[in-house]
Amino acid sequence: MSSEQIADALEREIICGHYRPGEELKQGEIANRFSVSRIPVRDAFQVLAARGLIDLVPNRRARVINLSVDEIDEVYDLRILLECDCLVRSIRNRTEADTSAIERALAHSNIDARTDRWADSDWMFHASLYRPAGRPRQMAMIENLRSTCRIHIAGYGILPSRTDGWLDDHAALVEAFKERAENRAVEILERHIADARKTVLATFPPV
Repeated sequence: MSSEQIADALEREIICGHYRPGEELKQGEIANRFSVSRIPVRDAFQVLAARGLIDLVPNRRARVINLSVDEIDEVYDLRILLECDCLVRSIRNRTEADTSAIERALAHSNIDARTDRWADSDWMFHASLYRPAGRPRQMAMIENLRSTCRIHIAGYGILPSRTDGWLDDHAALVEAFKERAENRAVEILERHIADARKTVLATFPPV
C-alpha cells in the first residue's frame, strides 16, 4: 500500500471521527494495521499535514488538528466569505442543467439528513450549488475548510441540532438560486453557516 493510499484511508477515518481532535496517530500501530513499514506511514503523515488535517510534532509524532475557539471562528468566517462569493457567481452562471443537478442533490440531502451519511450529502448539496461558479481552486479551499469543521464535528460527536431548520435553509437556497435572487441567497447561506458555527462552538468549555 502506498503512502497516498494510507493517507487517504487515514483522512477518511479522521473526518469520520475515528480519531478525535488532538489525538496522536501512532506510527507503529498504523504500520501494523496496514502491513507496511513505518516509512510509508511517515510519508502519509507528511501528506496529511500538507492537507491541514494533522500537526507534526517533535520525535516524528503526529496529532489530529485541534483548533481553538478563535481558530474555529476564523474558519467559519472564511467559509462565509468564500461560499457566499461562490454562490453569487453560480447564480450568475447557472443553466437549467445546473438547476436540475441541484434539485437532485437536495433530494438526496433530504433523504440522508437523519442518517450517518448526512455530512457527505450536505457537502454534495453545497458543492452542486457552488459548481456553476467555475472556480475549482475556490471550491478546493471551501472543501478543505469544511473538512476542518467536520473533524471537530465528528470528533466531538456533534449531531445536527436543528435538522429541520437546515433542510428548510437548503430548500430556500434552491428557490433563491432558481429565481436568481442573489441577496436573498447570500442572506440565507450566511445565516446557515453562522448557525453551524454556533453548534460547534457550543461544545467548547466556557473561557
